[in-house]
Amino acid sequence: MKKVLCYCEMNADTGFGHYSRIDILLKILNLKKIDIITENVNYAKTFFKNHNIIKKKNFFKFVIKNIDKYDLLILDPPYYPNKKKNYENFSVSFKKIYNNKKKFFKTIWLTDETNPSPKYCDLLINDYPQSNLFNKFYQKYNKKIKMILGIYSFLFQKEILDLCNKRIKKKHILIAFGGEDPKNLILKYFHYFAKINYKKVFITNKKTFELIKKFRNSKNIIIQKKKPKEKFLKLLHESKFYISTPSNIMFEAWSLGVPGIVIPTQNRQIEMGRAFKKLNIINLLPFYRKLSTKDLKKIKLKFSNFKKKFNKKKAIRVQKTIKNFVN
Repeated sequence: MKKVLCYCEMNADTGFGHYSRIDILLKILNLKKIDIITENVNYAKTFFKNHNIIKKKNFFKFVIKNIDKYDLLILDPPYYPNKKKNYENFSVSFKKIYNNKKKFFKTIWLTDETNPSPKYCDLLINDYPQSNLFNKFYQKYNKKIKMILGIYSFLFQKEILDLCNKRIKKKHILIAFGGEDPKNLILKYFHYFAKINYKKVFITNKKTFELIKKFRNSKNIIIQKKKPKEKFLKLLHESKFYISTPSNIMFEAWSLGVPGIVIPTQNRQIEMGRAFKKLNIINLLPFYRKLSTKDLKKIKLKFSNFKKKFNKKKAIRVQKTIKNFVN
């Protein structure tokens, strides 16, 4: 059995997507009881059940100390808003480990970066839809690197692949903002969203739920607390369209044939949103701080066909490529 080490983070600044991405990858590779380094230990113990959670402030020291103990290293380092240099420095610092002659492990690096930075790893997975344009850049710094780039390098979980070709009656619109809705957009714009002439399902954080639960008996309004992932995907699949942030939901909804309206809450989300807009998958609204009620009133609820339709077989082939790399 392979000895595996993983590094990832989850918090309000970097988002919840890193944990989800790692969890899906571990299931694709059927990896169990691996070591996971993270700062958010308490949440990680709940999220990554049956894995060994390690809290270490200095990831690099830990890896160097245990350089010959692992067969596989999986990286999904955090990207913090306005701290791009930190992300680039992580890559430069890891180069010393990657070139260490004592190491035995292969390295998989997960990212969704919209501007390329050097990657010192054996397999790079970047799901930014236009990341195939970064091919030569990555090879410039690492000639041995293998890459899986573009929209199909997103790790589609089994539940999505099971749902994507099933026809289903569309019941509602889904309104849910990434993770715990840290910018409280549902609360801020609730009275506008509530007027949209469709049945609406709001997925809220605990604070917002308590403040708007009195509207649950109103016509065409359903208000719920955050759902387990499988139940959330079912709600998404049943949606006519969704309103959210430019995050993992864009990939998930695209695979299920559900168009969306997205509001960026981080600068880096703007580029990801633009890429999806080019494919006619979403409508992109202004950055949340610049968003006005006039912008919201201009929302068009009618969508033309996606320029790029989801291909389930292609998504499965990508996952087989990752499996073959590890085995």
